Amino acid sequence: MQPLSHYPFIIIGAGPVGMLTALLLKQQNQSVLLLEARAADSNLNDQRTLALSYHSIQTFRQAGVYLPDEMLTFIRQVHVSRQHHFGRVLMSAQDIGLPYLGATIDYVRLLQACEKALQKNNVPVQWQTTVEQVQSTTHWASAQCFYQQRRHNLTAQWLILAEGGELAAGLPNIKVHTHDYRQLALVNTLKFEAGNHAIAYERFTENGPLALLPYRNDFRLVWTCTHEEALQRELWNVAEFNQQLQSVMGDRLGHLEQMGKPATFPLKLRQLNQVYSQRVICIGNAAQTMHPVAAQGLNLGVRDAEMLSATFGKTDKISLNDSSLAGKYARIRAYDARAVVGFTHILVQLFDHAHSGLAYGQSMGMSILGSVPVLKHKFTRQLVFGVTPHPDI
Repeated sequence: MQPLSHYPFIIIGAGPVGMLTALLLKQQNQSVLLLEARAADSNLNDQRTLALSYHSIQTFRQAGVYLPDEMLTFIRQVHVSRQHHFGRVLMSAQDIGLPYLGATIDYVRLLQACEKALQKNNVPVQWQTTVEQVQSTTHWASAQCFYQQRRHNLTAQWLILAEGGELAAGLPNIKVHTHDYRQLALVNTLKFEAGNHAIAYERFTENGPLALLPYRNDFRLVWTCTHEEALQRELWNVAEFNQQLQSVMGDRLGHLEQMGKPATFPLKLRQLNQVYSQRVICIGNAAQTMHPVAAQGLNLGVRDAEMLSATFGKTDKISLNDSSLAGKYARIRAYDARAVVGFTHILVQLFDHAHSGLAYGQSMGMSILGSVPVLKHKFTRQLVFGVTPHPDI
């Protein structure tokens, strides 16, 4: 039997956001095809650790992804502070009535859990399919693919891009805004004698932000630095790393006992001027990528998937032809996306070591946020659940 060449929904990219979108739409009895370049059950060597908010974890679970507690390392408190300056913010899950604020999980483990959910729910996935180009009209969209050594053309009423963002650049009315921070994120696994106690640390140092996320019994380090600093830090041994960390964190974690192999990746902001072009909609990393300082990238993509499902999922076959659905989705998501991306970018710029003259104002703002319960409560809930759209939207 020949596979279908037309679907109501085609989703490109079987990362966490793409697979979540497919599962949510399938739950609402929509016909979906998921396309992915890699092979099914392929051996993944990706060493990334993801930070999921409480809301994101519940969304994956409600979509049928099995994420038992033992797969997660919970974050119950987040401690935000500045090196050599007063003012701090201590956010707690208890303050907003949650068992935890979020958790970390290995990227590969989340991917595997999502794949099992796709199989269990009979969501069709076409693996080892390279999408070379997408096109759109007012009534349908198409994907030109390379599959089983042949080129194919698939069409859909709605084409959802959930890949790395390369395919969106050529679409009408889509412009890609980028900002190169000219920095690297140095990541590593660190074991301290004091353990993590389910506390995440965000420390704004004189040489860029540093985050320590609970990871099993240890921490995952994300340290923003220049290229030159990264080259130097990659050569540090445990004793040297311990000395440098204690100089910026103090001795609250005790001595560094062990560390893994460091890795680096470049930091860039990328955002589209609009997330749709006729019948093509961009979500997750296809719509925006950002600095990891606030650990909001994947969580923003999860809310993209959730809102797309809410907008399109319960639509019948006739209403699905309504081209205004894309604009409706975009208007609702724009408020949250712009607020989170903008906040993250301002945070990086404001606390960058080049802005040391603003130190007093930065510390005062942090002190006010940390000491006024109403402000801290609202801020913490927005980090977990996103920014609620204006009622007029």
